[in-house]
Amino acid sequence: MDMPDLFAELSRKVIDLMTRTRTALFELDSCLALRINAEGDLLSREASKAEGKCNAELMSGSGIISPELRFYLVKEAQRCNRLGRIVHQIRNIATCIKEIADKVECKDVLAFKPLFLMAEVQLKDAVLSILRKNEELAFNVRRKDDDLDSLYATELENIFRQASDNLFYDFRTGTGLLFILRAIERIGDHSKQLAVPSFYRLQS
Repeated sequence: MDMPDLFAELSRKVIDLMTRTRTALFELDSCLALRINAEGDLLSREASKAEGKCNAELMSGSGIISPELRFYLVKEAQRCNRLGRIVHQIRNIATCIKEIADKVECKDVLAFKPLFLMAEVQLKDAVLSILRKNEELAFNVRRKDDDLDSLYATELENIFRQASDNLFYDFRTGTGLLFILRAIERIGDHSKQLAVPSFYRLQS
């Protein structure tokens, strides 16, 4: 039984979606956000299908496939599942962009940029740590997540201070900003989880 190579192509698409989400968020481009949401829906299905394919091969090859291939299929399924969760958070961001784009200014979301860029780097490095089997890079992804969590806590406190005064009179807009902030933090956390298997091998 051949090992399916699903993660590499799927991760490339997720990284591309994340990059375009950055543009949509910091330019408050609701049209782009709408496209990202639609593409994200398709990508979520692709991630689920990839995970299902790995699980199906595990079940059909029970008692026949080697322990090495079994381990690979389990990890591949887990990684595809994690990418699907990242796409879910990207779609959450896109949905919120559509809801708040005409109510805020670009400066109102500018404070989120360091956090977003940190999460984006975590995602890229987590993927590279897997594709290149780079244990040191995997360890760094986990370490960076602590920095992201700290920055998230700070921005959570400052969110309304950074925004325009009119946001205080619009509960839905403020909630949308909070959801965006939370989704960015979750992407960083899922990226860390992608790198966790390699991290634990490094520590063993």
